[in-house]
Amino acid sequence: MSLIPAEHLKQLFSVEAKFYHVEIEDEKILMRREARIRRNGVSTTRADAVIVMINPSNCAQAGETLKSPHDAEWISTKPNPTQYQLMNLMERQEWNLITLINLSDICEGNIGSFKIIENKFKRTGISHSLFQEDNVQERQALLASADHLIFAWGSSTVAKRLAAQFGLFQEGSPEKSYVHAKALLAVENGFPRHPKPATVADRIVWLDKMEALLQ
Repeated sequence: MSLIPAEHLKQLFSVEAKFYHVEIEDEKILMRREARIRRNGVSTTRADAVIVMINPSNCAQAGETLKSPHDAEWISTKPNPTQYQLMNLMERQEWNLITLINLSDICEGNIGSFKIIENKFKRTGISHSLFQEDNVQERQALLASADHLIFAWGSSTVAKRLAAQFGLFQEGSPEKSYVHAKALLAVENGFPRHPKPATVADRIVWLDKMEALLQ
């Protein structure tokens, strides 16, 4: 089975997200608490799946943001390549709505820059993740809002460190609180594979294997 072209997927699905900001050490940090992909023309409140990835990077369309994630409003955003890959999964599964959350809310695609920003949060004790303890009620409600939980944060050392720090994933398998998570593992490294590998062939493999896991 081949990948569905992006131009066709844009006719089938729309993406929206909730952005906010944190002012820390005289800097305004852009954050995204969650995003979702919805099938056009379908009204539903329960998600088919929650997908957990490392952190958001495609945040150029955030516009004006509020300080609290709880006051953030949904705004339409342009799909990125990873979201197109997830739309392919939605088509295969006949899903109408998925929610995307991250190990960190920090909007920064460069891992080096991400570490610098993360250290600022550590120094001040401010939360930057839905998986930190001060967000436990919101996290539990969000994870309970879908039929499936999929781990997909990839192989970076930062992702593995955060997943272990937040008690999500240890020694190649989800922790007991997340045993219903579906994770495609790279056997040699024991991490959940990212949905969008480098090659088209590997992206199709990811879709095939995830489809099998979800049966």
